[in-house]
Amino acid sequence: MIARMIIGVVLLFGILLLSLPKRDEESLAKIASASMLMCTMELRERVARQVIREEAIDAEFRSKCPDLIAALEVNELGNMVITGRKHQLKMTLSPIVEGGKIRWSCRGEPAATVTKLCKP
Repeated sequence: MIARMIIGVVLLFGILLLSLPKRDEESLAKIASASMLMCTMELRERVARQVIREEAIDAEFRSKCPDLIAALEVNELGNMVITGRKHQLKMTLSPIVEGGKIRWSCRGEPAATVTKLCKP
C-alpha cells in the first residue's frame, strides 16, 4: 500500500515537472514574438484604418518595447516587417481586406521560434 502511494507521488511529481513551462531559447523567442505583435497593435490599427479608407500609409512607429523590437518598416501598401532585437526574429504582416475589415496575415522566421499567431 505504501509502495503504491510512493509510486503515485513520484508519477505525479514527474507529470508536474513535464507540465512546467520550458525556459529554453525557443520558448523565450515565442513569448518575445507574441509580445512584439502586442507592441505593434496600435500601429496596426492605424494602418488598418488607412488601408480601408485607401489613404496613403502615414504611420510613424513609436516603440513601447525598444528592448524587443529593433526595427519596424511599413510600406505604401501597409505591409510591415518587424525585426527583433534580443531574439533573431523577423515577422512580416500583410493587411487583407475582408468585408470592410482588416485581417492581418503573418509569417515569421525562424518558424520554430515565432508565436502560433504568426504562422500561415
